[in-house]
Parts: sequence; C-alpha cells; structure tokens
Amino acid sequence: MISKEDNRGALLFEEKHMIAIMLFLLDNGVSRKIDLYNGVSPNPRMPDKLDALEYHGMIVQDLDKISRSTLINLTEVGRQVAEHLRSVNRIVYGN
Repeated sequence: MISKEDNRGALLFEEKHMIAIMLFLLDNGVSRKIDLYNGVSPNPRMPDKLDALEYHGMIVQDLDKISRSTLINLTEVGRQVAEHLRSVNRIVYGN
C-alpha cells in the first residue's frame, strides 16, 4: 500500500490552477504576475498558489526593479515537472 507521504509531491497539484500555472510558465517562460493572472485565472488565491509553488521549489518570484513588476519563472525542477505534466496531457488527449 502506498502511504500518503509517498504522494506528497503529486498532492501539491490537486489544488485548482496549479497545473495550469506550471504549463503557462512552460509555454511562456518568464512572465509578469499580471500576465499569469490574465492567462490562467484572476482567482484571488493566486498569490497563495504562487507562494506554495515557490515554497516547493517549482518557481521563483523576483521583483523587476525597473518596471516594479513581479516576474515568475520555473526553476529547473519546476521545468522538469511541467514537462512531465505536459506529457500526461499528451497521453490523455493524444496530441
């Protein structure tokens, strides 16, 4: 039997929009927070979701000192995870 601890990494992506965030960043690269909100969801909990992804090492959030925008990018681990999520999408939808 697989314990809940064995599924911890996958459980992060059960929350709504987490997979969409990862795939958006994989497709678009470094993105301003506002572009991510417009491309994925204007959900008021998006900052919490981004903080959780950052805490788990999937993304980094940096302040652009010139534009004062928050820039979000996948980490190397996040990119690998996003590529696996994209592969699952292709398996399920056949494209």
